[in-house]
Amino acid sequence: MTLHLRSTTLSLLLALAGLVSAKDTPIQIRALLNDSVNRADFYFGTPGKAMTQVELAVEGLTQPQKITPVGGVLNLFDSAQVTAANAKTHLAATMKVPAGSKSLIVIIVPVADQKPPYRMVAIPDDARSFPWNTNKVVNLTSMECLLEIGEMKLDLPADKVTDVPKLTHKGDTNQLQTNFSYKQNEQWQLATERRLQYVDNLRRIFVIHKQPQALGPEVRTIQDEKLTKN
Repeated sequence: MTLHLRSTTLSLLLALAGLVSAKDTPIQIRALLNDSVNRADFYFGTPGKAMTQVELAVEGLTQPQKITPVGGVLNLFDSAQVTAANAKTHLAATMKVPAGSKSLIVIIVPVADQKPPYRMVAIPDDARSFPWNTNKVVNLTSMECLLEIGEMKLDLPADKVTDVPKLTHKGDTNQLQTNFSYKQNEQWQLATERRLQYVDNLRRIFVIHKQPQALGPEVRTIQDEKLTKN
């Protein structure tokens, strides 16, 4: 799954102006801001109409919010006061919603020296596309990376979302050594290592990102727990 899910310029302009007549239905969104420098306020919505603020958490995903795309495009703004005239100025990110989506996890990522200044990465948020006890890795870097969980090795291409299959051989404690490495000058370097528990009521999103002055990437772990009904 490629990360760059941007609409064409024409579709974006039509969407911002609210001129697209396609029938859009609300989708459920949980969001995550992957920005260690800025803590901006963000809003989903349509210019000229009431905006929905993204209730970002200090860590982890937001609570679910219902958002209606415009012409199949999800627009993110940095202000609650957006009109057709100032929409381009306040546009923070735009993303074409994958066809058939009803529930998405959206990762908001800063993009240096570009307009819009952020991009959004969509991950399906349903048990069929993202089963429990599976994981996804979002490699936001231009580096080739590698994931090793127990005896499994998985290539993590640059600028891609990679599915990590369900783990079946976990031992008595359900814990496995989990290492991330990156290739630098044709040599593999260890980015992080840890032991994690893999159980049926958990799933994780690993976000690989790199600070501009850092020698190597960091790995952020977002854990999602299946809530049990009383």
